[in-house]
Amino acid sequence: MLPASPMLDAPAASVTDLDWSALARQSLQQTDARLYRRFDQGDNIERLLALRARAADHLIRLAWQRCLPAGSGLALFAVGGYGRGELFPRSDIDLLVFGEPTHQRQHESSLARLFALLWDCGLPVSHAVRSAAECIDASADQTVMTALIESRPLLADEAARLALKAAVNTDGLWPPREFFLAKREELLARHQRFGDTADNLEPDIKDGPGGLRDLNTLGWMALRAFGVRDLEALVGLGHLG
Repeated sequence: MLPASPMLDAPAASVTDLDWSALARQSLQQTDARLYRRFDQGDNIERLLALRARAADHLIRLAWQRCLPAGSGLALFAVGGYGRGELFPRSDIDLLVFGEPTHQRQHESSLARLFALLWDCGLPVSHAVRSAAECIDASADQTVMTALIESRPLLADEAARLALKAAVNTDGLWPPREFFLAKREELLARHQRFGDTADNLEPDIKDGPGGLRDLNTLGWMALRAFGVRDLEALVGLGHLG
């Protein structure tokens, strides 16, 4: 989906970061223009969101390979909504750099260069850099746990994938019932901010009752309780009509 540009794949020494980010920004703009046209023509929105995420994936991988040496000991995951493989226009791109503190410190300057490069090319990246132990500690906050359970590997070997999965599934860390109840309380509090009604003159279609965030909440509950990512799977399990 991303327009081909041989300079984006060129060795780092042959093109400056400034030139690379300009080329990447141009490619993203061309991709968005094509997706906007397809949206106006009535193309399937889920397909368009997935294609936009795929374009971002491609550039992020190229930027990582440009900035981080092979065998860095670090892995890269998409988390949150981006981890679901959905990327709306103007949505944040949430990333997790996963690796032990020694590797984090060793490549601190390379990571700073990476995130600067991504922002310069127009990708609004939010990031965290954590080890497995740090993921467990941070997941005491259920919003962090929510982001991590939707993780998707971008550049990660099997060992890193298994280590992150083990961290998220640590015994006693947000068991399904506790997670369900916490997300339900979060949903009810959010609804209260909108008068607990979807019949406002100008309803908030993301955070208001019956909006997109309610569908996301169902998905998070399903993922933690049953390990399924698709709401349609809940129909087969007898939990949705």
